[in-house]
Amino acid sequence: MTQPPENSSHQQQLVGLAALLQIGKQVRHVNNVAEFSFVVVNETRRLVRYDQALLWRRRGGSAKIIAVSGVDRPNDKSPYLIWMRKVCKYLSSRESFNSTCLVAEEHLPERLQQGWQQWIGEKALWCPLQAGDGVILGGLLLTRAEGAWQDVEVALLAQMADAYGHAWQSVQLRSLWRRPRQGRVLRMIFGVAVAALAVWAMFLPVRLTVLAPAQIVPIEPLVVSAPLQGVIKQFYVEPNQEVKAGQKLFRFDDTELRNRLQVAKKALIEVETEMQRARQQSLSVRDKTVDVDMLKARVALKQAEVKYAADTLARVEVQAERDGIVLFADANDWLGKPLVTGEKIMLVADPDRRELEIRVPVDNAINMEPGGEVRLFLNVDPSLDVRGVIRQASYEAKAMPDGTVAFQVKATLNSDLPQLRVGHMGTAKIYGQEAFVYYFLFRRPWATVRRTLGL
Repeated sequence: MTQPPENSSHQQQLVGLAALLQIGKQVRHVNNVAEFSFVVVNETRRLVRYDQALLWRRRGGSAKIIAVSGVDRPNDKSPYLIWMRKVCKYLSSRESFNSTCLVAEEHLPERLQQGWQQWIGEKALWCPLQAGDGVILGGLLLTRAEGAWQDVEVALLAQMADAYGHAWQSVQLRSLWRRPRQGRVLRMIFGVAVAALAVWAMFLPVRLTVLAPAQIVPIEPLVVSAPLQGVIKQFYVEPNQEVKAGQKLFRFDDTELRNRLQVAKKALIEVETEMQRARQQSLSVRDKTVDVDMLKARVALKQAEVKYAADTLARVEVQAERDGIVLFADANDWLGKPLVTGEKIMLVADPDRRELEIRVPVDNAINMEPGGEVRLFLNVDPSLDVRGVIRQASYEAKAMPDGTVAFQVKATLNSDLPQLRVGHMGTAKIYGQEAFVYYFLFRRPWATVRRTLGL
C-alpha cells in the first residue's frame, strides 16, 4: 500500500523542521568564525539540496568570500570567486535583495551577466545574513544546476538565515571580547616579566664612572714670568713655536729704564765730584773729614743705584732657558699691558712629555684613587681610543678659571699617538669602584635630595 501524498509532504516538513532546529542549535555553540563558516556552507545541505554554497562577509566597503562548500581554503584569486564576490557585493547593495529570495540572470547588470550561465545556471538562492539591528553582516549564496527551488525551501532558508545572522553576530562579539581579555592577560604577563627583569637588573654590578672636561697639559713646564715691572714692547715668538735655549722670547719697553740709568749715573758723578772737593778741603780744614766719610757713603749708595738700574735694563730681553715649545694664547693680550714682577706670561714645555689634566665637578665626584682607569675622547678626533691611569688626585676642590669648583686629577697617558698635542681638549671618563645598578642610577638624585631636604 502506497503512502498518501499528504502524509509524505507532512513528513518532509517535520524532517525539515527537525533539521532546522538541529542546525540552529549547532550554529549557536560554535566558538569562532571558522567553525561558523563551516557549519553554514556544509551543514545547510541537511536542510535543502544545493550544489555549491558560498559565505560572503562584508568588511567596510569591500567584500570577501570566507567559505565555500567542500573546500578547505578558497582561492580568492580564482576567476570563479572573483566573479562571485562582485555578484555578492552587488546583491547586498540593493534594497530589493535585503531578504531571502531567488536571483536570476536578468537581476544582474550586463557586466555581471556574462558569467551567470557558466557558473550558476538558472536561478540561485540569495540569503542575506543580518544582525539583530538589521545591519547586513554578509550573505549566503546557494546554487543548484538541476531542479527548481520550492517555496518551502525558500521559507526554511529564510528562517535559517535569521538564525545564522544572530549566531554570526554573537560569534563576532565573543571574539571581540576575548581579544581584549587575552590582550590584557598578555600585557599583564609582559608587564610582570619586565618589572621582574628591571628589579633583577637593579642588582647587577657595574663600575661607577664619571665624565669630566679634560685637557692635555705638559709635564713640569718651565714658567716664564715677568722679570721686572713694566710693559712688553715686542714678542719674538708665536704661540706653539719651537724654541732653543738662549733664543729671545719677548722684550720690555726700556725707555724708562734707560732714563733711570742716566739719572743715576749723573747723580753718581755729582756725588763723586762733591766728595773730591771735600777731600781737598779736608787737607786744610780738619772738620771736613767728617763730610768726606758721609760723601763716601752717598757715593756707594749712588753706585748701587746705577748697578741696579743697569741690571734691570739688562733684563728687558727675556730668553728661553731650555728647548721646547712656547705656550701662550696671543701676543696681543700682553702688548701694552702693565705687568708686575713675577706675573706669569707663558710656558716653555717639552712636547713629548705630556699628561692629562681632568677637572671633576664637586657634584659629580667619585672615589678617584691613583691607578684608576681613564679614557679620553678628544674633541678634534673622537674616534681615537686614548687610555690612561690616574697619577694623582687633589685632596680638596678648588676654584677653576671658569668659576666652577672641581677636583683636579692628573693622569698618565698610555698612548704615544702623534695626534695628542699639548692643549687639546676633550672629555675624560674616569672608572671607579663597582656598585649596583640602582646606586649608579640614583646616586646623584639621592645626593641632591639629602642635600636639599637633609634626609
